[in-house]
Amino acid sequence: MKSLRLNTVTAIAVTTCIGLYAAVAQSTEEYPNVKIGPKFNGKGQLMQPKDFRQWVFIGAPITPNGLNNGKANFPEYHNVYVEPAAFEYYRKTGTWPEGTMMVKELHLTEKGQLPDGSSVEPSGRGYFPGGGPSGLDISVKDSKRFAKTKNWGFFNFGHHAPPFEAVSTEAPKESCAGCHIDNAKEDMVYVQFYKPILTPLPLP
Repeated sequence: MKSLRLNTVTAIAVTTCIGLYAAVAQSTEEYPNVKIGPKFNGKGQLMQPKDFRQWVFIGAPITPNGLNNGKANFPEYHNVYVEPAAFEYYRKTGTWPEGTMMVKELHLTEKGQLPDGSSVEPSGRGYFPGGGPSGLDISVKDSKRFAKTKNWGFFNFGHHAPPFEAVSTEAPKESCAGCHIDNAKEDMVYVQFYKPILTPLPLP
């Protein structure tokens, strides 16, 4: 009986390892120019990537609630991270590779002292982080999977305080992709907000 249980546990472990290896191999084959590719479950839902705060931070546009009638559509800081290999690829080629993941982590400002929500700190008057995370959105470039939305898929993992959802279904075109199709300057990305980081500085 003990031998049967051991064999069963061993079989499950081997099957799990094979499944994980297949997922990694598939990701590497589909997205050869990124090191951390997107992972999808059997339902086509995107799995939240781990440790994305260790990726390359490329910028933080801000839409304060105090300047948007008390409630911005995406409040307030948009902390944007890019998978490191995709970042390097873009800086070398000017294009985003298949498998690029961009993470937008929303973060509230500290409670403002003034009517427009701003505060006064030693550095001057402005908006400062301190209110905590308030949302998580991820975009993925995959020309086969997202051909109908110009090669990018958009995923909302929740607009609330953490923890965020572990998986997310692709957002409807009208809620995300449509805005990027109509307004993004380059390949569905608002690169104009991140050019200082995306463009290497010339050597002195």
